[in-house]
Amino acid sequence: MMLPLPRPRRRHQGFRRLDLLACVTLALLSACGGTNGAEQVPAAPQVPQVPEAPQVPQSPQHPDTPTPSSGMAVETTFLATGEEIANPERGMYVWAADNLASWTQAQADAQFKAGYRLVYAPVRLDAYANSTLPESALTGLADVFATARRAGLKVIPRFLYNYPAGETEYRAAKDAPLSRVLQHIAQLKPVLAANADVIAYLQAGFVGAWGEWHTSSNNLTAPAARTQIRNALLAALPAGRFLQLRYPGYLMEWSPQAPQWRDGSAASRIGVHNDCFMASTTDVGTYSEDAAVRQRERGYVAALSAVAPFGAETCNPADEPNPTPRTDCADIVREGRQFGLTYLNDSYYRALFHTRWQAQGCMAEVKRSMGYRFELVALRHSAAVAAGQSGELTLTLRNSGWARAFNPRSVQVLLRHRSSGAVLRMALASIDPREWLPGSTSTVTAPFLVPASTPSGTYDMLLALPDGAPSLAGDVRYSVRPANAEDAARSQGWNEELGAFRTGTMLSVP
Repeated sequence: MMLPLPRPRRRHQGFRRLDLLACVTLALLSACGGTNGAEQVPAAPQVPQVPEAPQVPQSPQHPDTPTPSSGMAVETTFLATGEEIANPERGMYVWAADNLASWTQAQADAQFKAGYRLVYAPVRLDAYANSTLPESALTGLADVFATARRAGLKVIPRFLYNYPAGETEYRAAKDAPLSRVLQHIAQLKPVLAANADVIAYLQAGFVGAWGEWHTSSNNLTAPAARTQIRNALLAALPAGRFLQLRYPGYLMEWSPQAPQWRDGSAASRIGVHNDCFMASTTDVGTYSEDAAVRQRERGYVAALSAVAPFGAETCNPADEPNPTPRTDCADIVREGRQFGLTYLNDSYYRALFHTRWQAQGCMAEVKRSMGYRFELVALRHSAAVAAGQSGELTLTLRNSGWARAFNPRSVQVLLRHRSSGAVLRMALASIDPREWLPGSTSTVTAPFLVPASTPSGTYDMLLALPDGAPSLAGDVRYSVRPANAEDAARSQGWNEELGAFRTGTMLSVP
């Protein structure tokens, strides 16, 4: 099937075209004059060090705190909160810089401090369109991934051979020949594999103006070429990470039916990034001009968002004849839910969208709804378990967000000794948070083994959702904080030092 040439959209250039409100919002990050020249940025904060067995003061007893008794179970419930919580791999994002190579640790630390957990990372390859990537470029890329890791951030990379500044320049944009693109992807594979822990999602890039897979100077959008590039990108990414592409028509050519969750197909590993979300009837060329085709494409993307991540950026629809942007709160809430919106650019295009949502009063809802949002509902577990024996835990949890969690993550029980403060961590290997669907309540039951060497005593129980990567599992900044309220009466609340939620229940080890 021949697809119509996607219409380019008016592009911004990193921080250079932020509107006034975005400049104010992002004042913590950098001056709005661009990434060149001297910048006033806050000093890099110290990365928190988490001791393996912190000495924590004994928790106060409270009449309403459930107490263990042999042969019985402990039960409790939790209160949800409407607070927006900065959690990994979801929410509003900002640009790292116009080129990831120029991103500094101070900028990254400031972005984390400002509440962002995702950063868009354009990687410029213009200088290497006709050569192999030098070792210095690969080492430099690994270094900026380390910058993200030190800051507690994850990145959304896109590799580019050009960045046209306006509406006519894109026609002259140059990418690289197919053989060179495939060579570069092969060179990048070890770096992507080694740093997959801080790669949230990879946008396909490489092809055409702005890496958006249109207007290729080397015919890379021909069906055979784009299939080779897709296959190379999927092979370069570790199996647990997702690729994203802008145009649904290409995805439907590869897989006419939307894939199923983790069905092993290539299609189940590719989501959509819509760079003109809600900007016009076709989202400025994202969807077909033909109404019937467009309806099928939108239905496909909605179905795909249950399987692979959907991210977006709003844009200026000035390029579209008679544009009809969908700018009201009702629009973003409806389509955010419909397409499982996981992330959105906070820097562009604010004038028609973000500013209007703020004025109409739904911005807080938008921010807290993007991606997953896990709310603890109820917990039941064994009251007493001898060392070396197993207990059982049943957790009821609601995902009130617009999407599921897409990347691997574990669930842990933490036991903190009430006298010594020593902490034990036990993984609930049978529970996968990626299975907690948006808008649904899940109840899961799992055994937990109390190690044979566990000292006797009374333990406070906490729940943690650390990152699935071993390199980040011990970094509490990458742990998911449940959307639950602090409740002093039940001794419930977030323990920032441990990256875990205090359930207010106790376990006795005889």
